[in-house]
Amino acid sequence: MRRLLLVLCLLAAPGLLRARDFDLRRDTFAFSNDTAFQYGVDERGKLPVSLRETPADFTHRCFVLSRAVLQFHQFARFEVKAPRLSREEYRRRIRAICRIPVWSRGPAERIVIPGYADLHSFSTAYEGLMKANLGNWLPTYLRVGNWRMAMGHLRPGQAAAARWLSASLDRGQPRALYLARFPSMNHVVIPYAQKRESGGNVRYFVYDPNYPNEPTWLLYRASERSFEFAPRWYFPGGRVNVMRVFISPLH
Repeated sequence: MRRLLLVLCLLAAPGLLRARDFDLRRDTFAFSNDTAFQYGVDERGKLPVSLRETPADFTHRCFVLSRAVLQFHQFARFEVKAPRLSREEYRRRIRAICRIPVWSRGPAERIVIPGYADLHSFSTAYEGLMKANLGNWLPTYLRVGNWRMAMGHLRPGQAAAARWLSASLDRGQPRALYLARFPSMNHVVIPYAQKRESGGNVRYFVYDPNYPNEPTWLLYRASERSFEFAPRWYFPGGRVNVMRVFISPLH
């Protein structure tokens, strides 16, 4: 019930500026990323980490899922009334979409996914196929820009990131953000809507690959030129540093 109320509030919130054609329930995956370790916020608000008794079967892929959400949003078109294709042809088209750099203009024509209304329904029907073909997680750990998570982040840089993100959403363009609280947390999310609040603050509503179908928030505090991320099962909540990703080969 609490999750349903949150969804309804986000959909009905006055002043909510949404990327024009992005819908959390339609344009994201029906399955989640998981973590290799077990997290749990304790009574002190700390985040103990331990090995899982049973390894999760789809881990290390917050970069992969976030990138793929943007790739399908930018480069694919779903045609629910068109005849469905073979599993092999769907595999070929998934791989073709996921090879297109997010920061590029992409092909002249969007790649068609026939027989399904949207990414959510397609990933429900072909969960295993998609997990196997969205891309390997290892290259995302070797990205050139990953070193930034361990560096200091100047407040003017965080303010610039907020301006860039708000301008992108004003144009109807969802973006990927790399959130880090070194050394305990690093994660990628997709802001898709924003609400401007008093004092220059901006609340961004985001897709979290670890929570399919459930919106969460990232708050920019203008007076502090800093970002705060909502409590998650893998993060107790609080200040994070924000980095732009998938905007060039180096990011």
